[in-house]
Amino acid sequence: MKILFEDTIPLGREYFSGLGDVSSYAWQTLTPEDIKNVDILAVRSTTKVNEALLSQASQLQFVTTATSGTNHMDKTWLNSQGISWNSAGGCNAVAVAEYVLSALFLADRAGKIDINAITVGIVGAGHVGTALAKRLAALNIEYKLCDPPLNESGDPRSFVDFEDIIDCDVITLHVPYVNTGRHTTGKLINADVLGQLGSNKLLINACRGEVIDELALLNRLKQPNAPTVVLDVFENEPAINPELLQYCWLMTPHIAGHSVEGKVRGTQYVYEQICNLLKEPNTKTLGDYLSAVEPIKVELASATASALSKQDLIGLMLQVYNLRVDDEAFREKLGEALKRQQNESAQSEEISASISHTFATMRKSYRIRRECSAYTLILPSHTSDGIKQQLKGLGFLLQA
Repeated sequence: MKILFEDTIPLGREYFSGLGDVSSYAWQTLTPEDIKNVDILAVRSTTKVNEALLSQASQLQFVTTATSGTNHMDKTWLNSQGISWNSAGGCNAVAVAEYVLSALFLADRAGKIDINAITVGIVGAGHVGTALAKRLAALNIEYKLCDPPLNESGDPRSFVDFEDIIDCDVITLHVPYVNTGRHTTGKLINADVLGQLGSNKLLINACRGEVIDELALLNRLKQPNAPTVVLDVFENEPAINPELLQYCWLMTPHIAGHSVEGKVRGTQYVYEQICNLLKEPNTKTLGDYLSAVEPIKVELASATASALSKQDLIGLMLQVYNLRVDDEAFREKLGEALKRQQNESAQSEEISASISHTFATMRKSYRIRRECSAYTLILPSHTSDGIKQQLKGLGFLLQA
């Protein structure tokens, strides 16, 4: 059984060795010839899996992606060819939820919202929306869920209409890009919706760029009383519109889900899928590969209170992950690329290529970022049970 995987899949060789004849291909170099005698193909989101790529794949049985999204896979064509497929859906849900929390805490510090008095509207209640909702509940932050397909499926949770979401203080998007059927998500946030969002609103997109009409967004952000916007995803990635840098409060290069745990969890899921296909036992786990993080000694101003104070919560969570670090790095690198092209009097096509290269490179070489679950907290001996439960709800381990 020949297994071919993209070399950007973390620990791919360590996980897949022993399951067959394992080899890798370099990022963005895969050709139809490379898949000619491959039985199992594992990719990431930058590889377009379609008829053109698989034109010579005469013995391919299974394609899987070590990412949550599957927009890069032509699933209809795969089904028509009898090639089974899968994804690592949910592997980065915690990382994206923590990204959103970091945005909320930074917005509170900047005086844009008050986390003790907001309602968060979550659009999409799948893996990410659920992970975020659980963490908001642990922090006693009110939220509303909107997900028409899940609501119609009989999901027992309480859902609201999209109009109710628009009334929320924060709107955070966690839907797949769907351009057909009854529940399309393309340009879900359009000019009409944006016109209803004033400066007291925070809009976060960490799902798919196509969910927001970017032209309408730019037009709205140039007007008075515009909402505060956080973008991790964009239309036309990686050739994004650099004008957004001037108007968006926080911007990052599609890295919301790029925690160490999220990436390795994706490999774990792919490994388990291949094991199940080959009827081999699953003998490897995340714990085999993820190193421990130095415990954090936490000083709490209100350790005996029933819940974490805003000061304690924000200080701790931004110590674990501060979204501003990624925003500043993105602005710096993209600014350097634009300035270099302008100095060289580059044509628009060359500028676009430079932006694309910078965006893709930053994603590929993203810094090491760990999730809350990687950290053990050393708390004051008199810490209340309520605070302990909140910290556990955020994923932290507590020293016994």
